[in-house]
Amino acid sequence: MTGVARRGRPRLTDEQRATQRAEVLANAMDSIRDRGAEVSLDDIAVDSGISKPVIYGHFGDRLGLADAIAVVIADGVTETTVREVERRAEVGGEVDFESAVGAIVTSLVDVVEREPAIYGFLVRTIRSGERGFFDNALVDVIRERGGRLVEFANPGIAHDVREVLVDGAFGFLLFSIESWKATGIPDRDELVKTLTAAVVAGFASAAPGP
Repeated sequence: MTGVARRGRPRLTDEQRATQRAEVLANAMDSIRDRGAEVSLDDIAVDSGISKPVIYGHFGDRLGLADAIAVVIADGVTETTVREVERRAEVGGEVDFESAVGAIVTSLVDVVEREPAIYGFLVRTIRSGERGFFDNALVDVIRERGGRLVEFANPGIAHDVREVLVDGAFGFLLFSIESWKATGIPDRDELVKTLTAAVVAGFASAAPGP
């Protein structure tokens, strides 16, 4: 029989595809939480009730999935920071660079403490890829938003210098928090206070004098 076209699955609309991507991403994060940081894409697909090519279709590969998860985490960090700054403003507290940095540090500590599997998945995937540690979505989002914060607080720091400092501060914070997680020393509040002071002092030293 000729002239009869085979009918495949109907193509998803852009809205349906976006909805499916969000569902796959949420299910992937749940799978990582349940199975741990070294979960495979095969396991994620099984847990999500989809085929692995669907994951590839939305994210490209494991690193692409990690980037998508990193954006979710970075959005959470920055949203928490904004809420904390707004809270301080509402109660009449001082809203300055140090308090904003403190909110960012607190949010990063929360991620490492409350989402150890997710954090481990991101770090393992980023480090196993060919890209450098700073070439990922988590850093990109925080670099962009953190850079704007630094520009507002320290307008005299040159753009190129500011980018280097934001990258350095982010790497310093993550590695410091990761080291702290292994020992729990100092206590959490002291850790946040110390890291915040170190970051603020670093940017202050780079700002031009009066």
